[in-house]
Amino acid sequence: MLISAEELNQHLNDDNILIIDARSHKDYSNAHIPGAVNLDLFAFHWIDTSEEGINSFNEQARRLLSFVGIDQNKKVIFYDDKSGMLAARGVWLCLYFSHPDTSMLDGGFSYWSQKNYKKESSQNNFSPSNF
Repeated sequence: MLISAEELNQHLNDDNILIIDARSHKDYSNAHIPGAVNLDLFAFHWIDTSEEGINSFNEQARRLLSFVGIDQNKKVIFYDDKSGMLAARGVWLCLYFSHPDTSMLDGGFSYWSQKNYKKESSQNNFSPSNF
């Protein structure tokens, strides 16, 4: 479930990988891993556990994950730079919806930066899917 910075760095140009920066848009705009799209999962939560609430959560989450381009055919890699909580939330959402190949960047963006791997600050466009 973890992917190393070294391994991700070797596969940056792989079209079958979707890298998701789960940090705030401000942090993403300052610098991020090349090709990454931003999905700030901090505020995404649900409190209604009724059947209707769970159905609404499922639909909202599916739309959110589809919007950023997650589909069953891509390896999805999440990262953040604090505790890993936001990246783990993204991995959990994908696993909840039975995505076959999702990972979290070991050490997050902080470790990526320490290794002096390439970074960019330009916004990457979403390629919506039907997850």
